[in-house]
Amino acid sequence: MSEQIDYRVLLETAVITAKKAAQAAARDSDPNSKAMVFAYCDVLDAVKQQAEVMSIPLDEIGLEGFDPYALATGKKAV
Repeated sequence: MSEQIDYRVLLETAVITAKKAAQAAARDSDPNSKAMVFAYCDVLDAVKQQAEVMSIPLDEIGLEGFDPYALATGKKAV
């Protein structure tokens, strides 16, 4: 049976991958890239909210100080 830390590593990997993809899409101005940014933002925001509800430290999953929707407005999301 896997330990809880295994799941956090898996979650952190997914979050980091999604953040990088969202940041790459935010650099493009075409409509498809903009749609991708919002899709990634929705996923990252859902993960962030659930982590907070479950008292999982955001720094352990790569979301400390990260505002997913800042990417959608053209700001640096950290």
